[in-house]
Amino acid sequence: MEHSVRPQALPRLFSRWRQLALPSLFLLGVIYYEELFLKLFCFRSLSVQGAVFTFLLTIPQAALLGLLCGGVSPRRGRVLLPVCTAVISLWIGSQAVYYHLFKTFLTLFSLTKMAMVAGAFGDMAVGELLVNWFPILMMAAPVVLSLLLRNKLIGQAQASGLRLKWAAMAAAVQLGAMGVLLLCGGGVLSLRYIYYQTATPELEVQNFGVLTQTQLELRRVFFGIQPAVGDDGPDGPALPVGGDLSLPPQPAGEEGYHTLPIDFAALMEGETDKNLLLAHQWFSQRDPTPENRWTGYFKGKNLIWIVAEGFSTLAMDPQRTPTLWQLSHEGFVFENFYTPLWGVSTSDGEYVTTTGLIPKSGVWSYSLSAENEMPFALGRQFRKEGYRTMAFHDYLYNYYDRDKSHPNMGYEYYALGQGLELEQVWPPSDLEMMEQIVPMFASEEQFMVYCLTVSGHLNYTLEENAMSARHWDAVKDLPYSEPVKCYLACQMELELAVRNLVEQLEAAGKLEDTVIVLSADHYPYGLTDEEYSELLGHPVDPVFELYENTLILWNSAMEASPVTVEKYCSSLDVMPTLSNLFGLEYDSRLIMGSDILSGDPPLVIFANYSFINDVGYYNSALDLFTRWDGREPDPEQVASMVDEVQNRVAYSAVILDYDYYRIALDALSRE
Repeated sequence: MEHSVRPQALPRLFSRWRQLALPSLFLLGVIYYEELFLKLFCFRSLSVQGAVFTFLLTIPQAALLGLLCGGVSPRRGRVLLPVCTAVISLWIGSQAVYYHLFKTFLTLFSLTKMAMVAGAFGDMAVGELLVNWFPILMMAAPVVLSLLLRNKLIGQAQASGLRLKWAAMAAAVQLGAMGVLLLCGGGVLSLRYIYYQTATPELEVQNFGVLTQTQLELRRVFFGIQPAVGDDGPDGPALPVGGDLSLPPQPAGEEGYHTLPIDFAALMEGETDKNLLLAHQWFSQRDPTPENRWTGYFKGKNLIWIVAEGFSTLAMDPQRTPTLWQLSHEGFVFENFYTPLWGVSTSDGEYVTTTGLIPKSGVWSYSLSAENEMPFALGRQFRKEGYRTMAFHDYLYNYYDRDKSHPNMGYEYYALGQGLELEQVWPPSDLEMMEQIVPMFASEEQFMVYCLTVSGHLNYTLEENAMSARHWDAVKDLPYSEPVKCYLACQMELELAVRNLVEQLEAAGKLEDTVIVLSADHYPYGLTDEEYSELLGHPVDPVFELYENTLILWNSAMEASPVTVEKYCSSLDVMPTLSNLFGLEYDSRLIMGSDILSGDPPLVIFANYSFINDVGYYNSALDLFTRWDGREPDPEQVASMVDEVQNRVAYSAVILDYDYYRIALDALSRE
């Protein structure tokens, strides 16, 4: 007997499908519209592949959310539809505003710390909401539309019996899109590479959208970042790019190299964790940095190490900032120094500079490092040498969990609310901090001091920046817009702080015995590209030029000064460079930066996997490598370079996630 669907059952079946299809289609339109708006608002461009793959990956997201709204009772569904729309609009809209302010995307991990951030910068956030009213309005429109249409989009019929089929359809579309991405392997930094392997939030948003980028961020947080390795062989994981265990090992702990006698073969023996096994293999195959003519050049001297908020080469001027100008043109002069911007702005900028490691995407790396062994931290290194080691910050002591991370780096830590009291203005005064803290260590026989400043912090307006208002008369007649003049004005407080530092050291008879180091945490992203271009005198290149900066490394008693260094370098290289200059013991194979003064090949890594080296420069957004000599690049060589960048990102994450230094040092102590 033949079975057939009775005619009266067809309307009910259609109605049940409609209960899921209509909210899904509505949410598909909402998400796709908001994703495209964000791309245009943040990047001012939209690629065909970005539009296509964002749409494909939005379908399963919308289908599952449609299932959530349409797979319940109509009464609940009519509540859930505007709620889901509001949550999506809030997240994508927040990302648009956050990127406009910080040039990075907000992570879910940062949301867990939002009470801290809101308490510190609540007023600034309100100001940004007012300034960015247009994207907020554009994101609010779908919420209003969902309220108006919810009765039409959510009918009276129940979708029972179709939920599993609908979810299976969403899963099939997701798997299909992922399968298509597997086929997109063209170029060096292909869509397949970006989706499955890298940690590049900016490229992920451009190509796949905010919601997919959030999914990939969660994957990295929980499962780590994959190194650039080949397929697993029958005997276990393949070796990382650039290594073969049959080769003679590099010198370990031998004189003439910055290494410790770590027995990586013993570490690999019996190791069952694939990630650790790959890490042991990769670290064992890295070329260590040899000692050089500058090794130990500053041994026995004191060190004052400053990471300056929003500092830029363009903030310096012989008349307005004579001390900074002098220090930057004497001592070591680095002609091609960069301060790339990372995901957690200042905290990641600190982490890169002080550890020589690349921060892990999606988390607060410095905060998480507080539980780890950090043997190469200069605070710990100098303390072993008998120095008094201190760290200072003229802002809240526990912001970004610095009250945990900085003591773990070997410092006595002082900040607002913990041993340091300053005038209650925003931003606080670097000069006032320096006046208070120098007497705390200047009488010590030997000292190593780390300072994080804050006077150069955004916003760059007379109303919101006390330091800009304080120095306004010195800049008011300059031929720039008000935000640019406010930026230059607030950086003059850093000038006064450094001048005061030099004067106090000289008065205490410590200047000749003290090395002063200063670099930025990041470029001044509180200025728009157009405003930054005013200072340059031409439109800024946002890929590389935006991050060009100055590293001050100065001592008044240097015999040969200035020492000009043309090598390409970045904030990632500062810590190993100082370790070499002060003759400290460290293992260069376990650091992702390298001693600038050594013969190591240069590699400047940016957050989106763009890079500069001695061969040329790579623009990841265009997947384009340009050689300095103008010749056509070898695709295999470029792929190897990108793999090196990926490995440094991945194994930096392994060091953080696995407390790898503790593992390596425990193995060392057992010998």
